[in-house]
Amino acid sequence: MVRLKSYALCRTIRGEDSLKDKLLKRDTWDDGIKELQKLLGDDPDGIKILWELLNIVSSYSYEEYKKKKIPDSIFAATMRFCTRFLYDHKQTYGRYKFVWAWWFPRQISLNEFRIGSLEYEFVENEGKSISIHIPSDADLRRESVLRSVEDFYAFRYTYFPEWEKADLVCDSWMLTPVLKDLLAEGSNILDFQNLFEIDSVDYDAMWFMDWIFPGYESIDENLPERTSLQRKIKKYLLEGKKVGCARGHLRQGECVNC
Repeated sequence: MVRLKSYALCRTIRGEDSLKDKLLKRDTWDDGIKELQKLLGDDPDGIKILWELLNIVSSYSYEEYKKKKIPDSIFAATMRFCTRFLYDHKQTYGRYKFVWAWWFPRQISLNEFRIGSLEYEFVENEGKSISIHIPSDADLRRESVLRSVEDFYAFRYTYFPEWEKADLVCDSWMLTPVLKDLLAEGSNILDFQNLFEIDSVDYDAMWFMDWIFPGYESIDENLPERTSLQRKIKKYLLEGKKVGCARGHLRQGECVNC
């Protein structure tokens, strides 16, 4: 907070409407972030770009929430994306740094919302789909996940009825089939996985490392073993096996009492 205030006091750039427009459109998000980073210059801890993006949140995003009459509680839960990743980075690397500016346009443009345990992103490319994202602090107990889905259905019906027929999909390491061989029956991760029909698996994908072994890039004996999941996956990887990631769609008919 102190560093954000310090930047605000010495800030030299002013809002560029054309840049803001790019940050609010999916097709130009990446270009907008790159332009903003270039405009800001040296920003080793990401505080400058975080301030600029939060400024758009306060001047644009929150007003759009109000226009749509989306509750403040959902706004606050969604925007905690920032503090969550700042704290996660501090825990992993020992200092605060914002490295997720590239993802933040989703929340700024009202394309992604936190509803209970999960986040839901409205994606429109060739067709409409809703991507489920799993925050690092998500409660993955089955009843919490199903409550989140049920609450999202109500949210979608109320505020985005035009998305009523869009499939809910998830692309995650938590869906990779190899976890069935590594985790015990009753695992929250397996319970989450079982809510989906698996459509494809990419065993060569390595981005699971960021979530299971944050701060580590190489598969070797230095991988931590702080949790049972880390211990099992480390052993699996050191045997030359692959974990990968998978994509699936939510099974029909899931409900809180199922």
